[in-house]
Amino acid sequence: MSSSFVRPVTLSTTLRAIAAACVLTTAATACAAQHAAPPLVAAAVANDDLFVTTAFRALLDEVIGDSADTVCLSVARASDGSVDVDPSGGVMRSLRGGAAKVLPRSACAADERNFGNPRGLLRLRDFSRVDEHTLIVHADAVGDHTARYECTVPMPRTVQRAHCRITSRD
Repeated sequence: MSSSFVRPVTLSTTLRAIAAACVLTTAATACAAQHAAPPLVAAAVANDDLFVTTAFRALLDEVIGDSADTVCLSVARASDGSVDVDPSGGVMRSLRGGAAKVLPRSACAADERNFGNPRGLLRLRDFSRVDEHTLIVHADAVGDHTARYECTVPMPRTVQRAHCRITSRD
């Protein structure tokens, strides 16, 4: 038994199918490009602020404790640590209300020019996630001398405390 309803494939049918596929692919790619990128960028910024806040809170609690009234904070942006920036405003707001008053490095630098260095500086060098529950933080505590720290910080911070150790001193 043969089928008499088989339609022959013509060149115009093939070209229409290819054109339709190209239009759909182009439209889908354009939509994805417009709508997918902004949420990913916003999520990355929000996550960085969360990690930076968590890292500084652990450093303030474990390294500084109640040994200082005021602490300056900075984030190293170059791999050699020569370029520091202030933590974001959101990070600074999140860190208020602890044992030590926190200031961005730029505010401390203005005071240092006038009055010398009366405060300590916590410089966040880097952080990385080991897994969804653990953050590894590298930082410098700078005062009369510099101490480099490595901290293991539970994420999210619960009953478990961060554990910090000195890796070197100057």
